[in-house]
Amino acid sequence: MPTVPPRPPEYPRRRAARCVGRAAPRAVRAAVAGTVPGAMRDRTPGSQSSATGGAPVSVHFVNNVLAAAASYIEVEPDTARDVLASLGAFLSHRLRPARIVPLSQELDHVAVYLKLEQARFPGRLEAELPSADALPDRECVPGAVQAPLADALGRWLGQRRGRVHLALRARLDGSAVEAQLDEPDDPQSTAERLRISLNGNATGGGA
Repeated sequence: MPTVPPRPPEYPRRRAARCVGRAAPRAVRAAVAGTVPGAMRDRTPGSQSSATGGAPVSVHFVNNVLAAAASYIEVEPDTARDVLASLGAFLSHRLRPARIVPLSQELDHVAVYLKLEQARFPGRLEAELPSADALPDRECVPGAVQAPLADALGRWLGQRRGRVHLALRARLDGSAVEAQLDEPDDPQSTAERLRISLNGNATGGGA
């Protein structure tokens, strides 16, 4: 299976998101300044839609990404710029006016999210995403997959010290996206499977 792409070419406004400093996306500048756009609310993923019509964005996640970018500034400035650019793309997807997007675009958004988590947890996260030609022709609201996935992945990374492996698959009938989380360095551990319904529900449990 393909690994998480560093920056899928079809992700919206990708080039504009590369700028930093004064030219950085407004949402990033606001977060750096300590303010949060009105559409962002710190709620449980999937519990309530944001003002943009999609799943809410976690303020804690944004702050943690900014802290990660700051930690790279002195030692790896290129990485710091890349993290901020990816955060700009992430927020652009989620804070735009209410709309629905193709599932392929939502999974591009998931790829950007995973890249941000890999920057926060170097060497601890491996991920596999389905290729674009393996996806059904389905639409969803922004964050429909990323938000519940972030809830499960955040719990795994927080409760474990070793590497975490994530494999994501989309059902061919377009009804759901399924994820499996496991620890590649601990074959004795129990994997967790998460089913994210594209109708708005997520269920999970041990494998």
